[in-house]
Amino acid sequence: MVDLHWKSKIPASDMSSKSPKLSLPAANSLPSLQLPFRTTDISPAPPALCAAYDYYLSLPQLRTLWNSRDFPNWNNEPILKPALQALEVTFRFLSIVFSDPRPHSNHREWNRVIESLAIHQIEIIAMLCQDEELNSQTRGTVPTADLTVDSTNNSETRSYSEASLLPRLATWYKSKDVAQRILLTVECQMRRCSYTLGLGEPNLAAKPSLLYDRVCRPSEIHALKTTPYDERVENYENHAVHATHQIAESWIHTSRKLLERIADAIHSKRLEQAAEDCHAVERIWKLLAEVEDLHLMMDPDEFLRLKNQLSVRSSSGETASFCFRSKELVELTKMCRDLRHMVPQILEVEVDPKGGPRIQEAAMKLYVSKSAFEKVHLLQAMQAIEAAMKRFFYAYKQVLTVVMGSSEANCNRVGLSCDSADSLTQIFLEPTYFPSLDAAKTFLGYLWDNNDYKWP
Repeated sequence: MVDLHWKSKIPASDMSSKSPKLSLPAANSLPSLQLPFRTTDISPAPPALCAAYDYYLSLPQLRTLWNSRDFPNWNNEPILKPALQALEVTFRFLSIVFSDPRPHSNHREWNRVIESLAIHQIEIIAMLCQDEELNSQTRGTVPTADLTVDSTNNSETRSYSEASLLPRLATWYKSKDVAQRILLTVECQMRRCSYTLGLGEPNLAAKPSLLYDRVCRPSEIHALKTTPYDERVENYENHAVHATHQIAESWIHTSRKLLERIADAIHSKRLEQAAEDCHAVERIWKLLAEVEDLHLMMDPDEFLRLKNQLSVRSSSGETASFCFRSKELVELTKMCRDLRHMVPQILEVEVDPKGGPRIQEAAMKLYVSKSAFEKVHLLQAMQAIEAAMKRFFYAYKQVLTVVMGSSEANCNRVGLSCDSADSLTQIFLEPTYFPSLDAAKTFLGYLWDNNDYKWP
């Protein structure tokens, strides 16, 4: 998947003796780092398959909504808008689940997993809102509406969304319990913000409400709920699959915008802000794994029949996994991988053209000194993104096997050895994207293990 330019930069086994804190007894030998080197690349599926995927999910129309700028002075709009739209699609998914007439569907568990998915999205949205208020460049630019006072009876009128599905779900007897718990989650998660989302939550602090309908455009989002194949595909799982992937694609777009902001923050030396955004990307990767798990709840027979009706199957010799039909996911993966190029800039060290361990030594000194803690936070967060991303692809491999069967998975070259051309397997089996940080921690641990002082 990745062209790793670090084979010649593997740290040498003889460390410099100029730093007394990092010197080793002469009798001991440093551990040997025998990391495999493999040049891999990741690319999307053939253009025809990607085009069919985009067409099924109405991604061109969704991208238009994601990229629309209704509030030019609000710098956080490109990030929060697709996140809120993913949440709104989740509310639509909730209505699909509660409207499911099939007696064999596991309604109780479906209700639980969709509620959990909505709650985890609200947690990330609240985190993004909190970080926005801590940033001087984005603070105070969010479009909100204050509570109005009715002069006739001196009572307050709360301003909240009229187009979102959640307030209506909160009044429907089937979904009332779940929807009201989601509203309470909004109330709790937004307590640290100076405003609330305006979805009909209690708003006990009488804070201003986000102009949710103007930001999210729920009516336009729900206009994309139909698929191009509704007329000829009679399958209840069709809308479940459609909603699942629209949620995933919206969050993938949010992550890409966050990574663009991370790069800008690093270049501008705003490292703490970059670290916070990295943690948000990490959480989104974990959320994407939860979204993919929704496939495990779908009826096996109806899902496989839908797969056949949509002509979704791997072709012989195809090396790109099903998930790489999403061009946005491929680009997100590449952007996360390329964070490794920013390590020298963060450590303020140039790469040694002769392959010396400059970056490794700088990282070791940084970990020991604890002076520039914001750099440590950022480096840790970048490695957390790598771990979360590789966990996602490993989990996706398991989901693919469970929902489609190992035979179909093997036709798609999933589960073969890492020496094969299967890019999905190579993603979570290839070496770390941060070899210098990995080497720094390895040798630092070795130093502590060989220190004369031992804890009692």
